[in-house]
Amino acid sequence: MPLSPNSGATIRGEKTELPKPVRRVPNIPDSVLHKNLRAALKKHGMSDQAAGAISTIWTNPAAVLPQVENPQRRRIPGADLLVVSGQVYTARLAPDPLNPRNADRINFRLAGNVGAPPVTLTPAAEAGVGEMSVRVASRAALAAQLTWTMETTRNQNAPKPNIDDQGIMDPPIGVATTVSYDAEGENPTTHIFVREGSTRTSHGLYRLRVNADEVLFQLPRGAAAMQTHIDKINSYADKPSKKIEETEKSAVRCAVTDFELIIGVVPDTPGTVDLAQAIKARVAQDHLNTKAPWSDPAKYTTLGEECLLAARAAAVVPSDAEADWLAGRLTQEEAEQNKIPAFLDDRAARIVYLFTTRERKIHDAVRKPIALVLADGERLNGQRRKNVTLSAKLPLGVEMIAREQRGKASEPDLAAFRKTLESALPSHLSQADAWKPTRRTPEALFQAALKELENGEAGGPAGTELWVRAAYVLVKHKAISGPRHDIGAGSDRRPPADIMQELLETEHGLHHLRQAIEDDRAGLRPRQVDAQGHPEPSAAGADMYIDNKFLREDLAPKDKEKQEPLDAEAALEAKYQRWLTDTQGALRLLADAMRNLGGVKDENGVALIEQRGRAQARLLRDQLKNMLGTAEDWWEAAVDAGTLAADDGTNEDDGTGDESETA
Repeated sequence: MPLSPNSGATIRGEKTELPKPVRRVPNIPDSVLHKNLRAALKKHGMSDQAAGAISTIWTNPAAVLPQVENPQRRRIPGADLLVVSGQVYTARLAPDPLNPRNADRINFRLAGNVGAPPVTLTPAAEAGVGEMSVRVASRAALAAQLTWTMETTRNQNAPKPNIDDQGIMDPPIGVATTVSYDAEGENPTTHIFVREGSTRTSHGLYRLRVNADEVLFQLPRGAAAMQTHIDKINSYADKPSKKIEETEKSAVRCAVTDFELIIGVVPDTPGTVDLAQAIKARVAQDHLNTKAPWSDPAKYTTLGEECLLAARAAAVVPSDAEADWLAGRLTQEEAEQNKIPAFLDDRAARIVYLFTTRERKIHDAVRKPIALVLADGERLNGQRRKNVTLSAKLPLGVEMIAREQRGKASEPDLAAFRKTLESALPSHLSQADAWKPTRRTPEALFQAALKELENGEAGGPAGTELWVRAAYVLVKHKAISGPRHDIGAGSDRRPPADIMQELLETEHGLHHLRQAIEDDRAGLRPRQVDAQGHPEPSAAGADMYIDNKFLREDLAPKDKEKQEPLDAEAALEAKYQRWLTDTQGALRLLADAMRNLGGVKDENGVALIEQRGRAQARLLRDQLKNMLGTAEDWWEAAVDAGTLAADDGTNEDDGTGDESETA
């Protein structure tokens, strides 16, 4: 390392720190050593391109060469990582462009962000012995992503102790990664990506004043460019101690670092842990299970992405396009172009199901990435089976849903969205056959949920789906929120899920759940509706919107008395009266609509339906005749049954009474 210990000196009774020395950076080793190391790595099983990239990073390849045949082992859950270590040139290491620590800073296309950073969350996959691979759009895109990652990483974290004085103390850990490009004519390149220690490496490269393009495509590619870089750094070290600047000292101290390179993995059981999973587990040991972890949004974003990839690999997500839609990497328009249902409540419902169902194939796919890194308070040891529960999975899905708001909503609003949505969803989502997302319209879901209610099964599959979709909409529009404990007698301590449950237990509540979904799909705020489910205007004619106060005080008041369930006869009568009322209301609306249609007239006062509506008027006439025929049948049957007068409360003349009694 570039520093030696300094104990200080005593001058006139005071301890004074001596200047901390810096050490010159070693020159590039003889090329024969590189060739020998490259050959040994190829014999180990690596590709020629990966072996070549690895051979050039070391300041002393001869010290690494014996390790290739007998690598060190680093224990992770369920496997051993194979590692070689030594001193490397920092400028030939690239911080992880996919650094999970920054996951909570990534904006997604679904949110409509303009100027969002050019970042992808697509992680690298195992490509061979000790080698990973990833695909990006172009070399320029990779450089732009690495630039954003380095700057974001540095802004979020500062190494302790400061590397200006100490250099990079803890050895970063990395792996060879080959990058392929979509751009025509751009051949694959292999880099040494730091997978643990990206913060230290990013700060070190900043002190060295090298940018992403130099780290990726210039310094690793040729001895001349690298030697020029080394000569510049050594020119600082060769200055008199009184003339070297503090920034120059920092550059010399950061120019080299101890480093651990992963060159393979040996799972306890063959086929259970691949290189990609092993590296994630190694990183998780230092971050996800520590006292100072990444932020929850960063952790959930990263793990959620891994679960989505596992679901795609297991074919429970049927296409790459749908995976991109669920991940927030497609706009609604792009989803439609790919024949994917593009309503946002569809996306939310699909994600909730993916992260809550116990359906075996889906649960097994989603479970594996979580079990690999989470430990429920203790580390996994490779022997103990992790029980991944709803509480471990649901936050990942909620964070994935929240991607649609990244970059648009404030951090407090995003935090409130996550918390409220999680507490507004049903608790029984993981129960067998609880529900499954369908392509039914909101009206069809309403009708099915209403039937469940009438059968005494409120919260069945249709009701649960209606609940999940409406909860997402209401939370997004801030129309429902958490309990209040701070307003005395007016406090309402019920969590949002309790309110949603009560809405499922009344027809009026179901109408509002349906209306919320329909309004959101139309780009509207969810509106209040009347008993028949029609939007109810205020006295001034304006829309009245659903809000938390309306839900808690009007639709589902906390102090309402629980009604005993109706017996079969009473339930049948209630159902009859409800549909009778709905039919009468629909007739009134039809009469109004026909009056309005007939009122559309030209400049001569002639109704347009009388001029242009021959086909439409005929169709309407036929439909009305059919309905009239049905009503006639009902009336005749009622007369035969002798119940007409009792049903409608009238004393209609049936042709047998005294005419003198009629006026």
